[in-house]
Amino acid sequence: MEVSKEIRKKGNSLFEKGKVSKEIETGKRIHFKVLSEETHSVIFDKEKNEWVCDCRFFALKQKTCSHIFASVLFLEKG
Repeated sequence: MEVSKEIRKKGNSLFEKGKVSKEIETGKRIHFKVLSEETHSVIFDKEKNEWVCDCRFFALKQKTCSHIFASVLFLEKG
């Protein structure tokens, strides 16, 4: 996962402050809620091995955002 230093810093901060929670996990997907200035929904598709977020950064750039990075940390270290 290619992530800029700034995104890593923001995502790590969100994770460290406990702003990430796992909402639902099914056989196909994991849904997360990430609290930053707004609440964002992050989904990990297990079958496609893909992450999506409802934030503007992800919608415009189609790149890993701080919300996705924080959710990855939650899965790895949770």
